[in-house]
Amino acid sequence: MDVLVKAMAQDEPVLVVALVDTETVEKARVLHDTFPTATAALGRTMSAALLLSSLLKDEQKVIVQVAGDGPLHGVVAEADAQCRVRSYIRQPHVHLGLKDGKLDVGRAIGKGFFNVIKDLGLRDYYQGSVPLQTGEIATDLAYYLNKSEQIPAAVSLGVYVETDNAARASGGFMIHSLPGSSDEVIDYLEDRLTRVRQVSAMIREGLGPGQIIEEALGLPFKIVEEKDVRYYCHCTRDRVLDAIASIGKQDIEDLIKKGETVQVQCEFCKAEYQVARAELEALIKGGETITEKT
Repeated sequence: MDVLVKAMAQDEPVLVVALVDTETVEKARVLHDTFPTATAALGRTMSAALLLSSLLKDEQKVIVQVAGDGPLHGVVAEADAQCRVRSYIRQPHVHLGLKDGKLDVGRAIGKGFFNVIKDLGLRDYYQGSVPLQTGEIATDLAYYLNKSEQIPAAVSLGVYVETDNAARASGGFMIHSLPGSSDEVIDYLEDRLTRVRQVSAMIREGLGPGQIIEEALGLPFKIVEEKDVRYYCHCTRDRVLDAIASIGKQDIEDLIKKGETVQVQCEFCKAEYQVARAELEALIKGGETITEKT
């Protein structure tokens, strides 16, 4: 089972979050039929969104958009405070081989921006954006936290893709020094993190989030929260109809004139919806049609 664990260092104001999301990323790989480099990019983006979701509460959610000019053409992941995550990738059939022994996610992403959109339950969404530093996702998330939210953090993300294309290990951790952290502990963490193994290697050995925290932090800690992670899409027929309604009356009338059933597929979960002419006409009239998801 995939799990996210949040912990605090016992004697220092240091927050640590670690997760294993291998099964969730593998489900996304199958849904989106991704090739290895695309799988690594998709999995790291999902892990990044889940790490950010650990800072949310109640019904809040966060969207991470990795928008680059590389062959992937962008990756998106959305996670909520309950650690439910969904994702999509614009070009899933990308594989560029290895660089320094790892899948070359940076080149697949290219140059662009790391965007974060938060729904905090307020009238307006929070939006932050920073230029991509490497396209490797972990470095970009750490840079975003430091520059856009003034949160000094170190991030490690990893996805191991087997020769059969399956995601066999995926997860990550984030260490965040809170106000009041001593210079000594910050120096210690900076030195320690230069020597910590790749998180995907830890997961392949069977380490869970708590053990990853132990190896990454190297200090006594206490677990303050633990949540199951799962792939979940909240698309519904009503949301699909709302989306069609948003394109405008003229475009809907054009669809009606064609006289064909409109087929819509959710980008996140691949669920397919068939919208009949009568439903399109109801949208024009301001009517409401409710049907179960197929």
